[in-house]
Amino acid sequence: MFFSDEQIHEAMLEYKDESIELLNDMEVALLEIQENGITLERINAIFRAAHTIKGSSGMLKLDHLVEFTHIAENLLDDIRNDKITFANEMIDTFLRSKDHMTNLIFSYTTNIGQEPSETLKAISRSIMDELEKYSGKTPAPTTQVVPKQEPVEAVLSGWDIDIKFGSEVLKDGMEPAHFLRFLSTLGDVILFESDFSAIPPLSIIDATQCYINCFIKLESSASREKIEDVFEFIKDDIMLNLTAWESVQEESEQSNSIEEEVITQVVENDSKPVVVTNTSSSEEPTVSMASHTLRVDSEKIDTLINLIGEMVIANANVVQKSSEIDNDDLIESVSIVSHMLEEIRESAMKIRMVQIGETFNKFKRIVHDVSQKLGKDVELVITGGETEMDKTIVEKISDPLVHIVRNAMDHGLENTEERLNINKKSKGRLSLNAFHDAGTIAIEISDDGRGLDEEKLFAKAVDKGLIDPHAKLTQKEIFNLIFEPGFSTAAQITDLSGRGVGMDVVRRNIHALRGSVDIKSVLGKGSTFTIRLPLTLAIIDGFLVRVGKTYYVIPLESVLECVELLQNNNEVMCGNQYINLRGTILPILSLRDFFVEQEPVREDTVENVVIVKSGENKFGLIVEELLGEFQTVIKPLGKIYRGVRGIGGSTILGSGEVALIIDVPILINVIGALNHSGEKGSY
Repeated sequence: MFFSDEQIHEAMLEYKDESIELLNDMEVALLEIQENGITLERINAIFRAAHTIKGSSGMLKLDHLVEFTHIAENLLDDIRNDKITFANEMIDTFLRSKDHMTNLIFSYTTNIGQEPSETLKAISRSIMDELEKYSGKTPAPTTQVVPKQEPVEAVLSGWDIDIKFGSEVLKDGMEPAHFLRFLSTLGDVILFESDFSAIPPLSIIDATQCYINCFIKLESSASREKIEDVFEFIKDDIMLNLTAWESVQEESEQSNSIEEEVITQVVENDSKPVVVTNTSSSEEPTVSMASHTLRVDSEKIDTLINLIGEMVIANANVVQKSSEIDNDDLIESVSIVSHMLEEIRESAMKIRMVQIGETFNKFKRIVHDVSQKLGKDVELVITGGETEMDKTIVEKISDPLVHIVRNAMDHGLENTEERLNINKKSKGRLSLNAFHDAGTIAIEISDDGRGLDEEKLFAKAVDKGLIDPHAKLTQKEIFNLIFEPGFSTAAQITDLSGRGVGMDVVRRNIHALRGSVDIKSVLGKGSTFTIRLPLTLAIIDGFLVRVGKTYYVIPLESVLECVELLQNNNEVMCGNQYINLRGTILPILSLRDFFVEQEPVREDTVENVVIVKSGENKFGLIVEELLGEFQTVIKPLGKIYRGVRGIGGSTILGSGEVALIIDVPILINVIGALNHSGEKGSY
């Protein structure tokens, strides 16, 4: 049986995805051992990852990766069987092994059919020597690997193969279908029979146990060794009985479409085997062992979301047209379709929601590596990892988080000696926390280090020419100076910080996601960076308003309430920039003045104030008409409008007109700057 280039490419992509996931699990287990000590469960998790990758690599004939993984697997096996005592210095070696396995996998999957470069092989040999030293073995001399000589194959007609998979096969990460599929490459499967006798009643079945037994008649000239090699990596978890046959006369005439259907579904299915027929007389019900998860390319999900977005826009037009027609049945039908479309939209958006914990866990390795480079003892505390957000945002927020974490470790946290001298715990504390807040996602990065020194920051900004020496800045404005391009307080340049780049990029990238970043800090106690982000970048619920001829959409999660603006009532209006809202002085901003609306105000217009919130800040937006909730498909702005402050995107109304989406966090910063400068009525 031959595989097309497309099939090989798909197999390699699947292998890469599964292997990278296993390697990430390996890294998590290694860092847990470093933090909390070794347990059998953790060392078994590392062993299973190496064992599974070795097996998959062997099936794909990735010989160099098999050789490398085999050395690591042997050491791990000795550790879990108490033949070798685990030492903490092994963690760094295993972490480097994990990184190198990742590089080898990308090499094989990027250049399919080619061996890794000599540089990669040299690195392999160096790490393998180190692993073998831990095993007490003398490292092998560096020589070119001689390919294994294949045994001379006997001339045979075929094999009867009885297979009984062990109950722990699935728990060890092995897929029986992969082995059966690979077996079919050695010849033609002319009969496949499944045995259900080991399957218990559904009421007591364990989904993690493997109950598969099968019989295969394989027409092949492959040797016994060749057949056994297929199952080499699970030989301890399988009972294999091979019987050679000399002629095809014994071939069962029952190799009809039923068996062919079974072979197709079991051998060619990438998920757990799905048993669809029973050749025994047992009356036990058919049991499906199909996987409950499905890998889908993220681009396909993005396409689906985009199509649903276009449907939302088209539906808005239908809703508007139907409202102009006096037909109750039509209006009811449109309402039903709109409700169904909203459910589809919400379901599709949930597909793209992922827990941020996976991203947080990657920082365990970053903190481990950076703390060693800086010679600091740092404890990483993660909370709120179950908080979900749009996968697109998770991917794009990763780099800004890395910048902030590295800066916190480099600038914020003191070394052990400094901490002890000021009566702090010797180990620095770095915290990552995520939670939902007012329809947004908040991510906090906190440390218990030096904190920000306002005087030092101000003096540095003056020295850089960023501010006037006599400027009066609030604490928040001084802290925000670290986001200015070229600003740095590092005494010397390192590979971690000090070049004046990074934090300005952090703020720019967060703003590009329609988010904001705030800083709180106490000198000598530590700092907290709080990033607030929207739940999604695709479709949101909005509140539609009008100013002059321009329509605006305010994200609904930011809207608290709406009040009528009474110009002549001192209890409501307190000047150009504030109102008295039930005893609370609230800053306000006129969208007409801020965006320089040219259309004159109609005489009968009654202005309203939409009270909005972002984080701990509240303020009011003065508008001229409230139009209610509106399901908003976010469209990017053209290049000419991307520099407009306070606008985060656009959308299309049912009438075909364009509405601008208000960027609430940006407007909060604008209002703060205006109020601090003392300007009145000027935007």
